[in-house]
Amino acid sequence: MMYKQEVIDFYNARTNYDNDATRNRAIALFDYATPFPGQSVLDVATGTGNIAIQAAKKVGASGSVIGIDIATELLKITQQKIQAENLSNVQLIEVDAEAYQPESNEFDAIYCSYAIVLFPNIPTILGSWYRCLKSGGFIAFTCSSEDSYLALSIVEACAKHGITLPNLHEPLGTPDRIQHVLTQAKFNQIEIHPQQMGTYLGLEKAQSRWNGQFWLHTDNPLRELKPEKIRQIKASYDDEIAALETEQGVWHEELIYYVVARKP
Repeated sequence: MMYKQEVIDFYNARTNYDNDATRNRAIALFDYATPFPGQSVLDVATGTGNIAIQAAKKVGASGSVIGIDIATELLKITQQKIQAENLSNVQLIEVDAEAYQPESNEFDAIYCSYAIVLFPNIPTILGSWYRCLKSGGFIAFTCSSEDSYLALSIVEACAKHGITLPNLHEPLGTPDRIQHVLTQAKFNQIEIHPQQMGTYLGLEKAQSRWNGQFWLHTDNPLRELKPEKIRQIKASYDDEIAALETEQGVWHEELIYYVVARKP
């Protein structure tokens, strides 16, 4: 499937992903939900393993962590980090999370940092997590507001040229939507903790945030467009961004929702 390959290629290319900012924003999930010694943890889309490694330290030798991902290059980085930390309670599996079928009631905790919106069918993946979570266990994930990363400007620029661009962040883009989809999936004790990590960017930097074509979504109509049409859309995007400029620059929202929910 073209979309899955795009996701793999995008993340495999991010071998310089690790820095203090990316690590800290991931492990901030533990501020809201932490596993106990001896528990079993699943880290979905583990990437460079920041969540998996932290979880392994928290559950200790009597606990276990499984990290799954489809990005081979990132898993190699994670494996090196696990060896450097001398951890023996983490297992990495290269597998598509949608195809991964663990036992029912297998895990005490399931984490997914910055990746849940990449799944084409979020209710389905939540149903899968519910099934393999123990009663009383929790899921903890991050998602972004629908306006983060200048997404609405990108969508608007496309609309001006008759292109309907689906916003990856829309399904979980507000607290109400998060609450609704989790309730539909039978989770309870839902907590949503917003954190604004946005900043002002210079005009050129804000305009360079999007090239007129890149868009991680299973239904991306931009894949099929001719270069001239892409150039026109990109020009409209640049205009949209210029219209947002203030004395401080262009506001680049990065409103992250840290979400925890439990299986009754």
